[in-house]
Amino acid sequence: MSASHLTYIGRAAAVGFFAAAVLASSQEAGAARLGPLAPFAGYYRGGGTVIGSDGHRERLRCRASGSVGAGGDAMSQEIVCASDSYRFDIRSRVVAQGGAVHGVWQEASRGVSGELHGRVSNGYFRGYVVGAGFNAGVSLRARGRHLTFGLRPQGADVASVEVYLSR
Repeated sequence: MSASHLTYIGRAAAVGFFAAAVLASSQEAGAARLGPLAPFAGYYRGGGTVIGSDGHRERLRCRASGSVGAGGDAMSQEIVCASDSYRFDIRSRVVAQGGAVHGVWQEASRGVSGELHGRVSNGYFRGYVVGAGFNAGVSLRARGRHLTFGLRPQGADVASVEVYLSR
């Protein structure tokens, strides 16, 4: 190979690296512009376990859908799970301001509703829901194609719910 050919390859490699760096930084900038609720968007299916306050365990079949607006700072979500003895139809509408999340929730099959509060960061939400005669710790984690949901009611017929979903 001639020296001019090597110089051309070196310049082409430099241009390629520069283009890759610009593309990566623009993708990172685009990702940075998305709000903290963006990872929870989409449609998921799967299952999990409900544990009654008496220790009885049942398998759940579940689906969830989430739509995100306001650049990822607002979200509407529905999680529906059923087993032979239980049915949950949880709907929420939340807004994130920085890492703080607040909004409303409703569990349609039991007719309870209230407020939701918590914190979100890097696809992980941890908080609580409170309503008339009901309160529970809640968690939601989005990782790639997977979504996990946990609910820990206090003083109810259900001790905990753990759900594992995939796109």
